[in-house]
Amino acid sequence: MSRIEYQVVHETVYTYAWQVTNGQHYARLTPRHTAVQEVLWSALEFLPSPAEISKHRDYYGNHCHIVLIQTPHETLHVTATALVRVEPLVLGEAHCLQAWECALPPSLYTPEPLEVADMRLATAMTPNLNEGLQMARRFFTPQRPWFDAMLDLTRHINTEFAYDPEATQIDTPLSEVFATKRGVCQDFAHLMLSCLRSLELPARYVSGYILNEPPPGEEKLVGGDASHAWVEAWLPEAGWIGFDPTNGKLANAEFITIGWGRDYNDIAPLRGIVLGGGEHDLEVRVTVTRIG
Repeated sequence: MSRIEYQVVHETVYTYAWQVTNGQHYARLTPRHTAVQEVLWSALEFLPSPAEISKHRDYYGNHCHIVLIQTPHETLHVTATALVRVEPLVLGEAHCLQAWECALPPSLYTPEPLEVADMRLATAMTPNLNEGLQMARRFFTPQRPWFDAMLDLTRHINTEFAYDPEATQIDTPLSEVFATKRGVCQDFAHLMLSCLRSLELPARYVSGYILNEPPPGEEKLVGGDASHAWVEAWLPEAGWIGFDPTNGKLANAEFITIGWGRDYNDIAPLRGIVLGGGEHDLEVRVTVTRIG
């Protein structure tokens, strides 16, 4: 399969109950280059126009914009646009047959990249829970191929947990997701991370988009008209490989990556502080178009 080009338009609209006089916003909305993704062009627009804007890379190398808005406003529009080219992932047979134990922590005398070691650790949003450990052990049995175990865990979460946007909030504890078996893509990514990290397997939270263009007769992929979240797990000599527990599949050429971190808090698309405003309504619109 050849490389595929996508245009992504991500629109966010905040409507405040009353006027905001000042606002500082922190945006992670610009896609990044990866081993399989090339960013051809990107732009980020705020209305009202910012008084100041600065760009930097965070600890994980994600693109970040710090935006100061000093024009009084009752509505904030943020539009992120990008043109990206994605290359399908190809895994060699030898990688697919490696036992999952090859991804366990190396000995104290064997160096490991910090970006991998970091992703073995639990976080407040992805705690090590007994439920996660028991679920992981069902699939990661002795000497089972890493790829088969990862894909089966991914599919299990998809079939056993229901997608329900009303079931959780950003701060809903993972233990509640395990108990109710309901949530959204963020919850299912956190759940899979908890399972893997309970076995000390390195895995990271990935934020981005997914093409919502199913073949004739098939349903749309969940998360295709909004920001999406999935998991990338580390396989030595092969690198980071993506799995989407929300849709129960390998995260391949229809996925566009914004960035990654330990959990949602590391890669939240947009957050900030405003003076004034009171209650607000939030509307998000995402359009991913395949153009070549």
